[in-house]
Amino acid sequence: MTTALERPLGQRDLAHRFPIGGTAVESAAQVLLADGHHLFRSGLGALLDREEDLAVVAEAAGGEEAVAAAARVRPAVAVLGLDPEQADGPVLARLVQQAAPGAAVLLLVPALPRTAESRRALVEGAAGVLLKDVQAPALIAAVRELARGGRVYDPRLVLDVVRTGQAGPLSRRELAVLGEIAEGSTVREAAAALSLSPGTVRNYVSAAIAKTRARNRCDAIRIARECGWL
Repeated sequence: MTTALERPLGQRDLAHRFPIGGTAVESAAQVLLADGHHLFRSGLGALLDREEDLAVVAEAAGGEEAVAAAARVRPAVAVLGLDPEQADGPVLARLVQQAAPGAAVLLLVPALPRTAESRRALVEGAAGVLLKDVQAPALIAAVRELARGGRVYDPRLVLDVVRTGQAGPLSRRELAVLGEIAEGSTVREAAAALSLSPGTVRNYVSAAIAKTRARNRCDAIRIARECGWL
């Protein structure tokens, strides 16, 4: 009998989520897991599979496999575990997002990076960053939040980024425009307050939405506030 630990990578037993007719449970968010440690990955898969609203649909042992699996299954959330010596987490996050547009990436890191630059890269590269020693309830809640379009970061990571005095990926003009709109200004009112044209204001808003991977301007404002940039 084949056990869960012996299944080939990329294959999951989803029978408990599919009735005889073959239709999936509508509310289950599809999740991709990637981690080089088999026991950790299998344990995480078993943990998430117990939740009725989450469905682990693919597993991968490394970055290339994760990108290929993301392109194949188009998950709502990709949970990527990083090794201590792996410094290209933000790069891997972008590759997965390119392979599966719309997928939210949650990075699980063994320890917070030592340099402020590396910490900022993690915040800018993924929709969520948590330490690998995160408690099970918090991890499950984080996956759910990302599936809903939210973001989740380890508080220490965000605090370190804010302490650097950096505004993340947003320029001063983009932050100024978002700040005006956050206060209730229309595009024309923001343009007048900042001595810009309405078209330029719209361009800054579009750039901020793209850089934060937000759904709209309200979501971009929320993300900027949560990250301490605004």
